[in-house]
Amino acid sequence: MAKLTFVEKDCFVRLFEMEGGYVLDFSNRTFQEFVYDVLSIDIYMKYPDTSKGRILKAIMQEYDNVAVGKLLLQLMKYMQSKNMINDKNGELFKQCADIGNRLIGRTASSTLSNVSSNIVTKPITSLIDYEKYSKELQNLSICEDSPQSRGFAFEKYLKDFFDVNVLQPRGSFKIVGEQIDGSFILHNEVYLLEAKWTNKPIDKGNLVIFNEKVSSKSGFTRGLYISYSGYSEEALQTFANGRTVNIVLMTVQELAIVLSRKKDFTEFLWSKVRALAEEGDFNKSIFEI
Repeated sequence: MAKLTFVEKDCFVRLFEMEGGYVLDFSNRTFQEFVYDVLSIDIYMKYPDTSKGRILKAIMQEYDNVAVGKLLLQLMKYMQSKNMINDKNGELFKQCADIGNRLIGRTASSTLSNVSSNIVTKPITSLIDYEKYSKELQNLSICEDSPQSRGFAFEKYLKDFFDVNVLQPRGSFKIVGEQIDGSFILHNEVYLLEAKWTNKPIDKGNLVIFNEKVSSKSGFTRGLYISYSGYSEEALQTFANGRTVNIVLMTVQELAIVLSRKKDFTEFLWSKVRALAEEGDFNKSIFEI
């Protein structure tokens, strides 16, 4: 059972507008799909003939801190992507983000200034500070450090950004004969990361090496390649010829657009993965999604 006080639960009831059995603007079908994507729970198998609001309350009651925190944070990210945050619910959103982060172990537990009434008073910043990450990315682009130092800084930036997006990132690591820039988990699948901040577009050879690195791990490992200078025309036109592609491509420019538009990064990334699986398109542009 998640460690939530009555007052903390009520914060989410008000934020997600759960009175009357609803949860935000979800239909029964979309809420079923949303919860399954996050927790792999078929809510209408587990809770038949139950309203969405009661289902969410039951999950908060029955599941552990990490599972509940992950679901609540993803619901808040959904609110951000739908532009549901306004002056009326902004402070409540911050309080709920603090609680959700505490549940998954990211922040210290909320403080209480009035023990008798258990009123949560500790404010925090928004779940994802788009302006902060946009500014940091811009600073990287004008950094005059060596390419190697800039590359290390980019890897650190991505780990922090993936962490705030609840992608459970791992920093760079080495195995026998290989250097991996990092990894993360998206919809319960493991992805290896290759991050390049160079002035030269990535060529076909680099993509082939990374694709083989990913493919050699397991049949279910996938990869994400992020490049500052994009990819050469030859790479984009011939990379997939005669091979199974297990990686998707992204550019730093696409990441900058995600931040400037305050788009949900995990949804954007998932759209790229689906394009690879459904269309064989390993380089689906943000302008096509």
